[in-house]
This record gives sequence, C-alpha cells and structure tokens, in this order.
Amino acid sequence: MFSCADMNNRADFRLYYILQNLNTTQTVSIIFFLVSLTIRVIIEIFNVPGKQVNHLDEYDLSNWVSLIATPLFYFASRLFRRLFEADKKYLSLIQAMVFLFALFIVINTMRATFYSMHNPRNTLVMYMLGLIIAGVFFTFEFYETVALVLITGACFSITLTFYQHEFNELFMNNMASFILLAVFFSISRFSYSYRADNFFKLKAIEEKNIEIEKASQVKNEILGIVAHDLRNPLAAIKALASMMTDDKNMDTENQENLQMIKTSCDKATSIINDLLETAHNEVGNEFELERVELNKFLLLIVDEWLKSKKDKVNILYYGTRQPVYALINKEKMHRAMDNLISNAVKFSGLSEHIEISMNELDTEVFIAVKDFGMGIPGDLLPFIFDRFSKASRKGVRGEGSIGLGLSIVHEIVRKHGGEIVVNSNEKTGTIFTIKLDSVA
Repeated sequence: MFSCADMNNRADFRLYYILQNLNTTQTVSIIFFLVSLTIRVIIEIFNVPGKQVNHLDEYDLSNWVSLIATPLFYFASRLFRRLFEADKKYLSLIQAMVFLFALFIVINTMRATFYSMHNPRNTLVMYMLGLIIAGVFFTFEFYETVALVLITGACFSITLTFYQHEFNELFMNNMASFILLAVFFSISRFSYSYRADNFFKLKAIEEKNIEIEKASQVKNEILGIVAHDLRNPLAAIKALASMMTDDKNMDTENQENLQMIKTSCDKATSIINDLLETAHNEVGNEFELERVELNKFLLLIVDEWLKSKKDKVNILYYGTRQPVYALINKEKMHRAMDNLISNAVKFSGLSEHIEISMNELDTEVFIAVKDFGMGIPGDLLPFIFDRFSKASRKGVRGEGSIGLGLSIVHEIVRKHGGEIVVNSNEKTGTIFTIKLDSVA
C-alpha cells in the first residue's frame, strides 16, 4: 500500500493511470473554473465591499489567478491527450503537468483557509477538500505523493507566518496541517493500490480470455480436421454396406446387420455435422443472406423429408396464400429446419404427424414446427437451447442425442437476427417457433 507497485504489466498500468489523470484534469479544471467564475460574478454583481470580508483583496487576486490558470490546464490536458494518443514518449512531461495541477488545486484550497478567518486551524475545511480531491481523483507514484506532501506542508508553514506569530498557534496549526497531510498520504496510496489491484486483475482476466480464445481456435481447427477425416471413411463404409444390401442372395440376418451399419453411419455423420456446425458458429462469422420466398423454401424441405420416409412420420405444411420473403442463408436455415423436424420426429409416435406452418404479421414472419409427441418437462425447458444440454433425452424409439441440435438452431436463428421460442406440455406435444423479419 505504501510503496511502488512491483508487478508485471506495471508499464501498462502507468499508461492507464496517466490517461485517467489527463481525463480527471480536464473535468476538475472545468469545475474549478466554473466555481471561480461564479464567485467572481457574485463579487462583481453584488459589489462586495472589502470591509465585510477578511483578506478580500488577496482572495480577489487569487480568484483572477484561478480564472486564468484553470483554462490553461484544461487546454494543456487536451493537447497532452493528443500527444499521448500519438506517441507515448511524453509520459513524464504529462505526469508533471498533472502533478502541477494537483498542487495548484491543493494550494488554492489551502489559501482559501487563510482568507476565510484569522485563525486557519478553525477553518481547515477547504484545505482538507483540496487534499481529498488530489488524493482520490488523481493517481500518483510514491515519490510524487511524498513530493506533494512536502511542498504543500512547506507552503502552509510559510504562509501561516504571515497570519500568525504566536508560537502556540503556529505549532497547533502546523500539527493540524500535518494530520491532514498524513490522511492525504494514506488516501493517495490506498487509491493507488486499489486502482493498481483492479487494473492487474482485469489485465489477468484479459490475458486468460486471449488464451482461451486461442485454445478455442486450435480446438476448432483440430475438430474440423478430425471431423473431415472421419466423414470420408464413414461414407465409404455406408456405400459398401449399400452395395452389399443389393445382394439378393444375402440372408435376412445379414441384411439387418447391414442396415444397422448404415444407420450407425448416418448417426455418426449427424454427430460430426453437429460438432462442425458448433465449431463454425463459435468463429462468429456472419452469414451471407439472400432474399428467399419462404413457402417454396419450406415446401422443398418438407418434400425431402417425405421422400426419405424417415421413421414414416407424416409431415403436413400450412403456408400462406401470398408469397413471403425474408433474408436468409438457405444452407444454414435448411439445417436449422432439419434439426427441428428431426427433433419432432424423434419424440413422435409412428401414428402421429408433424405440422409445419408459416404466418406473416406486419413485418414479421413466424415459422412453427409442431409435434404431438411426449413433450418437454417444465423443469427442462430453461435449458433446451444450451450446448450439450442436460435437457437432452432419448427419443420414443431409443434415439440418442449429444445435446447440440437445438443449440445449433438457436445460434443460426440468432445470426439471422431472429428469435426462437418453445412452448411444450408433457404428453401433448411441443411447438418451436422461429421469428424472422420479412422483406418486400
């Protein structure tokens, strides 16, 4: 607390607090100028006579000095701010200017103590205020704080001799000044330590975030390579199994085994695609969008599912009479719809059907995928879109899941600038609704 910060990134912290000191100098100089100007206006308008206020002539001179000096400090801080942004080699000069401004504030508030009454020990409020401003709002190194204490203490002692001559009063006033300076020193060092501690913590967090981001990029690259290398042999296995299925001499048991191989390849390929999609979404690249008529787009997806006869669950589509257009990425939105339909199929019985509907309201389009299956328990709904969600369950026919499908849908819809919501009741079914902006 009472020594210089001896940590890594100390040079970065110095850049940080010098910039903050410049900003503080601008703000405080404006406030100090407005206060001095207000007092000057009051004096001029009400024509305050010198006999009514002690040491008015001295304060009058000090007020004019403040009115002239504070704008100079303000413009100097703005100039140094530009130099700071252009080149960091003026740091010592900038900090020297800040030091002078803090000393200027302290000396002026200290002088106000002498102007107010004959005995400054009884009216040290202004002096204390100046020290608090310098200690709290500015950040100084240890040696700068010591210099401020010594210079201020010397100025107080010297100035005091012009107002007091008795030894007891000189001693008591200097003791009061010493106590205030000790408090200022403690506040200043505590303020320095507090800011340094926060800065280094934020710096450590920032460095950790960079490391995490790099690790995530490496993970995504490795995941992409592995997934790509896995898809090729799986495709080869599935193709070979399909060729062997065409053999009419093969018995029923082997046919079932080959069908199991093909189904396993499809599941493995689906998992790989989900992992790749998740990795691609983490990169944060925006989608390329195009104007698409949604009725035709959704009908094409429904036709593909009906032709595939997956699980023999019937799919119905209810569109609009008029064409509806939206800006979408066809490939990504196709994948989102496939995931929603696949999820609906997984939790629907063979005798049930799935409804896909679209409605347009004002400038918004609503695409709904509705099933009449087992539904989602209420305690799982808040986690339904989480990655590797704990809401992941087996389907009615025992289909497994790694909990990525709905999180992928959520991310795709989000990158389209849309929203997706879910409404579900156990044993009655589930509705996923995508909201997008329509275009003319």
